[in-house]
Amino acid sequence: MHYPIGLLFDLLASSSALPWNITVHFKSFPEKDLLHCPSKDAIEAHFMSCMKEADALKHKSQVINEMQKKDHKQLWMGLQNDRFDQFWAINRKLMEYPAEENGFRYIPFRIYQTTTERPFIQKLFRPVAADGQLHTLGDLLKEVCPSAVAPEGNIISNIKTCLSFSEVK
Repeated sequence: MHYPIGLLFDLLASSSALPWNITVHFKSFPEKDLLHCPSKDAIEAHFMSCMKEADALKHKSQVINEMQKKDHKQLWMGLQNDRFDQFWAINRKLMEYPAEENGFRYIPFRIYQTTTERPFIQKLFRPVAADGQLHTLGDLLKEVCPSAVAPEGNIISNIKTCLSFSEVK
């Protein structure tokens, strides 16, 4: 299983000082241990696929489908070059919703587990309850991972021993 870098840091090195030292292999790539990305284009395609998946959950793919190729490129280049303004000019559209919709259709999320056979949990989760109340992270955890919530309704303080949370962008 290949985990996101932030999750690996949380699980393996959160007590170490930053910046975290990472080894980049240019020769003798450890094919048995790591997924090898054939090119920057493959990474960009994966990123855009994740963006499309999240938009499908939030907006029925309407936002991403209305964007032009240059918007997709600007989103990617802003992320790749650490240019927040360039990235946010496009990403902002993906984070907005019409007032009459009272929020996104679903909140994209993925909870990585370290203690079970299933490496992660991912399911549809509505941001608003049937009674109109906004859901919280605690509500999400109660629904998909009840063991992470104490009986009195508080999220267990050392949740990292049970799972790690990583939002799908």
